[in-house]
Amino acid sequence: MITKITAGLLAVTLLAACETTTTAKRTTLREQNAARLASANTTDPAPPAESPESAIGEGPLDPVHNPAMVPSPLLRANAMAGP
Repeated sequence: MITKITAGLLAVTLLAACETTTTAKRTTLREQNAARLASANTTDPAPPAESPESAIGEGPLDPVHNPAMVPSPLLRANAMAGP
């Protein structure tokens, strides 16, 4: 008898909880992109394109102008040692 009452109360509780719970509408990627592009300021011109040297931000790609690109002596010795 107690089991039937408990099962009935549990069922009523679950039904009441499911009826009051609302799920948030999830926006699709297409809707998110449309909202983002609609709010973008399209009156400003695009920024100038960057060269590969300015995109890296650490200096030129030439080792003569950027000594940080030259490998350390330990790395060179390890590379010359072979496999």
